[in-house]
Amino acid sequence: MRKVGLFFGTFDPIHIGHEKIAIYFLERYFDEIWFVITPLNPDKINENLTDQSIRLEMGKNFCDDNEKFKYCDIEFNLPKPNYTADTLVELKNNYPDLNFSIIMGEDNLIGLETWKNYKKILEGKIYVYPRANQQKIDAKLKDHHSVIFSDAPIMKISSSEIRSIIREEEDYLKLVPSKIHNYISKNNLYR
Repeated sequence: MRKVGLFFGTFDPIHIGHEKIAIYFLERYFDEIWFVITPLNPDKINENLTDQSIRLEMGKNFCDDNEKFKYCDIEFNLPKPNYTADTLVELKNNYPDLNFSIIMGEDNLIGLETWKNYKKILEGKIYVYPRANQQKIDAKLKDHHSVIFSDAPIMKISSSEIRSIIREEEDYLKLVPSKIHNYISKNNLYR
């Protein structure tokens, strides 16, 4: 049974932090990494996101270079906002021969017990990577048998920072993969 790591995010845009974390988990735990592009995260309802079709196109472009990276638009056809537990059920129904696990930043582990149907999420494994500026994690579920902490690299960049850098017309070439940089430039995004 192929092991698939599900990397959820709005990916607005995908950046080198996402890439390095995905490579880390691919090399250690999974046969494939799926970038699950979230049209509307319940925690970001008031955030002004780039159109989902543009973010999906960026995801496709990014995944083209690595056959073990796949983009996933399954949440585009699910009710909004998107809830991880619902997405997992849909993925398991559509791909019963795959073994799915979630890749999650440790900041998301804090409060996971308040997520919709969180017990459904804990039926599988959750691989947790450290976030910058996190001191000691105080998550109620940190000792749950389904939660696996990793020593993935700490990335000190975020998509919102990159959007701000682009708006300020500063150089962001080293912050995003080259295909993403080309796509952003060509389509004049985030200006």
